[in-house]
Amino acid sequence: MERPTIGRNVMVVGSPGSGKSTLAREIAGRFGHRLIHMDRIYWTAGWRLRPALDQLRMVEAAIDADGWIFDGNHTTSVQIRAKRADTLIWLDLPRSLCIARVLKRVATGYGRVRQDMAEGCPERLDIGFLRWVWTFPRHSRPGLERLFDGFPRQKVQLTSAAAVAAYLAEVQGQQEAVRSAQPCAAAECRTRGEGSSSPPLQR
Repeated sequence: MERPTIGRNVMVVGSPGSGKSTLAREIAGRFGHRLIHMDRIYWTAGWRLRPALDQLRMVEAAIDADGWIFDGNHTTSVQIRAKRADTLIWLDLPRSLCIARVLKRVATGYGRVRQDMAEGCPERLDIGFLRWVWTFPRHSRPGLERLFDGFPRQKVQLTSAAAVAAYLAEVQGQQEAVRSAQPCAAAECRTRGEGSSSPPLQR
């Protein structure tokens, strides 16, 4: 089986509470991708939906240049992103874990705006949203499964928090192995000065 790597354009999908934004931030920080949160496009201040055409225009502008990681589902734009993505990560975690994480998020961040959320949309307790998360396996998981099955490039389905951590550790290890195998540039390999006893600079 081919070992996983992180491509140039990455989609992260899954239920609310599955850890999409957290994983996307981690990958962006480690690998230098441009971080894009769907919630910042979908919502405007006061928990108002942005007009659909504006959403699509913002998605297309966000992915116009390579080097992005995009977290969020958003059925309307998912195929636009899928055509440009070379890596698809599906966080298919148990709904009990997802709902617990959402509740914890509300409890610890109530009244504050998350960094992955649009400005003017503070964390709140929304019973309708909790119900939507609980029923996610019925109304939305089938669509993600079809997306995953039809995606023609690199993809991974992660079904537990341990699997997510293991995946991130593996791709990080692969990245470091690739870098160490590459010949270093002359400026990085030479010693710090003529006749210096200092060791060569390391990558």
